[in-house]
Amino acid sequence: MPMHNAMFRSLSQLVRGCLAGMSLFLCCFSNSLGSVDVCQQPAAHSHLSIAYYDHEKSSLERGIGKAKQENYDFDLQFRLSDNWTVGAGHRYTILNIVPLELQTNGHLHTFFVPLHRQSQSDRKGFRLSIAPALSASSNVMGDFGEYNSDAFQLLAALVWSRQLSDRVILRYGVCGDHRFGNYEIYPSVSVDLQPNADWTIKLGFPTSQLAYQVSTSFASSLRITPDGNEWHVKDKSLEMQSQAVYEAWLLEWAVIWQVHKHLMVTAAVGRQFENKYEMTLLNEDRVKFRGDPVTRLGVALAWRF
Repeated sequence: MPMHNAMFRSLSQLVRGCLAGMSLFLCCFSNSLGSVDVCQQPAAHSHLSIAYYDHEKSSLERGIGKAKQENYDFDLQFRLSDNWTVGAGHRYTILNIVPLELQTNGHLHTFFVPLHRQSQSDRKGFRLSIAPALSASSNVMGDFGEYNSDAFQLLAALVWSRQLSDRVILRYGVCGDHRFGNYEIYPSVSVDLQPNADWTIKLGFPTSQLAYQVSTSFASSLRITPDGNEWHVKDKSLEMQSQAVYEAWLLEWAVIWQVHKHLMVTAAVGRQFENKYEMTLLNEDRVKFRGDPVTRLGVALAWRF
């Protein structure tokens, strides 16, 4: 009987280790978007991650032009305790739309400082997340005197969790951010399932994800999630100002390689669809237009510490 108990404890620790590793895989690369996502559960460990994504050209409706996008992401997260997590991040989007003459140079930045407060009692939990952010074009960022209230954002989430069983967690709450373009407060709900040590399933809104632990070093995931943002922009002369808004949905498949216990590398291919833009031209006309679905390729590195 003692041997049987020891084997059971060892097996339980192995399963928990696999699930924890999968959780880290999912969280470290869940923010590789043009937007900032405080609605997502923060990673269970401190980490530093960088990512680059390149989109193919998208033809705009009515033949008015083409759009080209690149994303550069940076995330730093410190897990201070079981209850507190802080961090800093940067989303840099290069958006080139030709031949339209817009009130922006197309170099768009979002700096943000997320703070997460989590509490857990028995099988229930609660999380409050806030992230003050500065979102603007590079010429606004370069001159402190050009800042105004339109460049500042306050992103937030209130999320409750309930563990329905050893392998099922229900999460629900409200979130406020720019993932749908303009700032919106929307409901968030998900059911997180772990049918075994290899599979993790998240079904919900606004994000759903399926992940598989291929081996101790490799994992794969498929997710669908909104990807949008809003920036305060000015023209080159800094005389005209407006808001640039972008929204889309992303379906993405990723393969993550854990090189060793600290370093992870991910490669991803995704399809971005329902691309919508709302911007102001140099002649001060406000325009809205759609773009065709596009494929994007990306790579990311994460260092766990």
